[in-house]
Amino acid sequence: MADRELSTTGYLILGLLADHDWSAYQLAEQLGRGVAELWPSADRGRYAVLNRLSEEGFVQTRQERTGKRARTIYSITAAGREALAAWLSTPVRPPTLEFEGMVRVLLADQGSVEDLRRTLAQTKERALANREMFARYAAYISVTGGTFPERRHLFALANTFMIGHYEHIVAWADWAEDQIASWPDTVTPATTHGDQVREMLAPGRDALQGDAPEA
Repeated sequence: MADRELSTTGYLILGLLADHDWSAYQLAEQLGRGVAELWPSADRGRYAVLNRLSEEGFVQTRQERTGKRARTIYSITAAGREALAAWLSTPVRPPTLEFEGMVRVLLADQGSVEDLRRTLAQTKERALANREMFARYAAYISVTGGTFPERRHLFALANTFMIGHYEHIVAWADWAEDQIASWPDTVTPATTHGDQVREMLAPGRDALQGDAPEA
């Protein structure tokens, strides 16, 4: 048992090591293949996390030489597998979202409507790029099984979620661009477009009514 609770990144690294030994550089490559979109902080402090895992006895290291250079290879221990399995049996934390574009939308009254349109366009563009990335992953896993063929059934679950996630962002960006088409600025619509604002909020009101218990 760890003296202090590991971070989610720590468990993520244990999970990557559960089926394959990796160097720190190879772990970074794996974290960059779609994992960062699920867990943005995955590669921050990677070496510190590996040191912590080593101190806890959850990973062990060995040196391998490639030519004249040596590299450290990490492998999971029995204690590391036990810690990972124990964590997977605990209650999951609520999902969170790190979305700079939406922060800019919330603060758009401090800028111009052109800034807001640009934010929406860039948000859509990047969502399309990420959707294509996960679509390519889906095609790759379908043909080759991917880096973790024994986990492809689990990757299929996550991949489908990510495709839907980015499709939702694209659809929302298109909708938002239509909504602001008649806005002269980012300040006055709060009062000049009251009916539109109420209509925009209708899905939220409908969802609340749908969740209400029946009499």
